Amino acid sequence: MILFKRINGFSIVKTLLLCLHLLADYLLNFLFLLKTSFLNKSSLVFLRNFGLASFLVLLLILSGCGKKPSATGVYLAELFKDKKYKEFDTAAFNVAVKKEVKQQQLKLFNSKVLKRFLNEKNANDTVWLISLMQRRHIDTLEKYLSQSYRHGIDPQLFNIDKIDSLKQLFYQGKFDSLPQLYKVIAQLQVLTANAFISYASKVKYGCVNPSQIYARYYIPVEKPTDSSLYAILNSENWTALLQKIQPVRKEYLVLQNALDTCSNADLRAKIVLNMERYRWQIPVDSGRFVRVNIPSFYLVVVDSGKTQLSMKVCVGEKRVDDYDIKKAVYLKSHKVEDKPQNHETPIMYGKLNNIQLNPKWNIPHSIAQTEILAKSRANPYYLVSSGIRVYNKEGKPVDPTEVDWEGVNPNNIPYSFKQDPGDGNALGKFKFNFPNKSSIYLHDTPNKMAFKKDNRAVSHGCVRVADPLNFARVLIQSAKMYDEIRIETGFPPIDTLKMNRYERKLAHQQTVGRQTRWITIKNSWPLFIDYYTCVPDSNGTVKVYTDIYGYDSILLDSLKRFLVKSRQNTAKR
Repeated sequence: MILFKRINGFSIVKTLLLCLHLLADYLLNFLFLLKTSFLNKSSLVFLRNFGLASFLVLLLILSGCGKKPSATGVYLAELFKDKKYKEFDTAAFNVAVKKEVKQQQLKLFNSKVLKRFLNEKNANDTVWLISLMQRRHIDTLEKYLSQSYRHGIDPQLFNIDKIDSLKQLFYQGKFDSLPQLYKVIAQLQVLTANAFISYASKVKYGCVNPSQIYARYYIPVEKPTDSSLYAILNSENWTALLQKIQPVRKEYLVLQNALDTCSNADLRAKIVLNMERYRWQIPVDSGRFVRVNIPSFYLVVVDSGKTQLSMKVCVGEKRVDDYDIKKAVYLKSHKVEDKPQNHETPIMYGKLNNIQLNPKWNIPHSIAQTEILAKSRANPYYLVSSGIRVYNKEGKPVDPTEVDWEGVNPNNIPYSFKQDPGDGNALGKFKFNFPNKSSIYLHDTPNKMAFKKDNRAVSHGCVRVADPLNFARVLIQSAKMYDEIRIETGFPPIDTLKMNRYERKLAHQQTVGRQTRWITIKNSWPLFIDYYTCVPDSNGTVKVYTDIYGYDSILLDSLKRFLVKSRQNTAKR
């Protein structure tokens, strides 16, 4: 150690001269022995020992010649005006970082990403955290973390006070030893990196994954991956990235402003829950879409960013109370009478790609068990008068008046049922289809009275639309095709030159009945069936809707640990 300290005090020139001097002494001794032929056994031993010793000394000196203070050490020595920091050992510091990551592992947002990133960043002489401080990135991050309450997110989730105290401790520079410094920087580095990816993930992607808390959530949601989190940490410009990840949806910004001024605790909670929903990275609507908001019982069609059409809808009925308990009973008994009903419309996304005119209704087995069989028992002519055809297991038609419906076991009905097109068809004259695994679609209905209700959660799960003809017009975007649709569904055409064709079609339908026809939507429409209980209208006024399915409560239970505890906590910052 004495040798190294002395060598470190030499100038580079003096050190090199010393190296050359020792090497010259060694060579002169070797030549002298060679010249005098004094190479007996003892001489060889002397030469070997002398050479080895000289070589080791030379090696130590040369290693001392190449040892320079690390870039971090130079920066710290200048920052704190203390030369001892030039001895900053990057390898020893990395050991401290790994120890800190291990101790904090269970509390970290993603320990795998942090380990990889910090190992790579700290591999060279420049400590990653120091470069952040030089560029004021930590100050910028602290500013955003302290403002996270504007997203309804508690700033204390990110250890903001601990980060600030460690930063102040670092800048004081009063460390008794380098290991003490290593520990402070390691803690600050781990907490800062963790806070950065945790904040970025929550603001950009949301705090919870909706598909994990809702049983019927079928909208694809983008979530952070290891690679995306690594890219966030590896960003050269934290300020730009922090600005970029802030939500920009108009609805979100209106709710955010409302949150800033709202003093009602219940309304604040509702605003925060729906801000979380708007943070979920669902497919981009691109200014052209159809959206059904279940709690508002409304549908809107938006094109080029402007609302083209809005109308009332009916959605699925709320599931029965104590559904989970009753379902457990049913799973044991397997009796239809024990089966609880859940007709709630799923939250989903798809592409509306065709319209079925004068549709047939393939009656679901569950409805046959709970409704069709009971009505058939009560009235032997119910099926005939309703235009419902009956088929056996081989698909052959059966006369419903010849079936003993009282003897049919509801747990094992050997028939299927289809309702013909017509005025009494449960789907009305229009069925709007999009691919999905839940057999959900939008459709017309002969029961127009339901649209006069305030609570329109009355269907078996599909979405009934109040103005299907107008809806078809907007979707198809073709005057010619729109007239075809009108004629097929019994409405007179807009083009009066087609009146003769319309009258012939009516006469034909009176003879043979209405025929089902499929219309392809050439440019399919993105469809969102979503759930928002707090939505800004076109004037920026926040509209609040009843939580008909109880989804707010489910979300609140999952989100509670991330939220600001009270408005007073936000006012302090």
